[in-house]
Amino acid sequence: MEIAMVVTLIITLLTGFSQEQNLLPPGPINKEVGANVLFTTISSPEPVRAIRWQFNGIEVITYNPPEPETMNPNYHGRVSLNYSSGDLELKGLTMSDSGQYTLILTYQSGLGFQDHTLLQVFEPVIVINITSPEGNLIEYSNATFTCEGNGTISTTVWMKDYKILAPSSSIQFLDDNRTMVISPVKRSDSGNYQCVMSNPVSTSISHYSIVVNYGPDVRIFGAQTLEEGSDILLLCSPDSVPPAAITWTVKGTSAGNAPLYVTENSNPSDSGDYKCTCWNNVTGITTSAVQVLTVRAVSSRLGPGVEAGITLGVTAAVLILVGVIYFLIKRSK
Repeated sequence: MEIAMVVTLIITLLTGFSQEQNLLPPGPINKEVGANVLFTTISSPEPVRAIRWQFNGIEVITYNPPEPETMNPNYHGRVSLNYSSGDLELKGLTMSDSGQYTLILTYQSGLGFQDHTLLQVFEPVIVINITSPEGNLIEYSNATFTCEGNGTISTTVWMKDYKILAPSSSIQFLDDNRTMVISPVKRSDSGNYQCVMSNPVSTSISHYSIVVNYGPDVRIFGAQTLEEGSDILLLCSPDSVPPAAITWTVKGTSAGNAPLYVTENSNPSDSGDYKCTCWNNVTGITTSAVQVLTVRAVSSRLGPGVEAGITLGVTAAVLILVGVIYFLIKRSK
């Protein structure tokens, strides 16, 4: 039995043969450039006899007493080894440290085991800004927005008001989501946008406000029919960004620039077309709306029957009065 153990130990030490076993926590292990990483082994009740660490198949450090520890010169000052557990600490990580690390342990029994883990080193993400089209953004045009950032960028996500945007009939994402194309742009696309760039160890966000210029879409609010003597109140309401300039024209004559048109104590001659014309100096669009207003006259005449009755009554009264006067005069004589 002892001879068999010795033979196994000699074979293990000479050939480096080892069986696969869970010696390390599952990876990957994600770290930032400049950080330290500790490869922690899973404890075993059996004492450790020899330790070997490799990086992508290249020796990093070997401990096999009574021989002195041997270390790859590239790791001097960066590596420290726990001789009892096999834990390895690697300091001052760089991007080139990303890769597979292999641990080979030989126990006092002479049995050898190995395990692997993956280390991923990332540069922190720094979002610089969002580039956008030059000039004013006008409804129904096309617009391209690009998120620019530094570092190791794994994912890019676009959001509006902190809600993730998905591709649609009008929104397309290109270049690993770093570019967002809106075609065509609509007034509902106005709002606050966020570009989020991240990797497993860092996240950065950039903000951008989109203003879509549109309109004017013009409506007039107010009565279409009024009684003579009523006040005329008409409101011109242009839906427009930026706000539109307003001009009223009444029956072909310019009638002011205020949104609310007012005429007191109207009469039938005020009937006609009331036109509100609005102009957006950014979109260059001019739009008009027309309200046809009728002011009805209030009649002071009575009906024909009433007038005839009054005439007959007056005539009868006059005749009676004349008769009375005649009777009085004759009696006095």
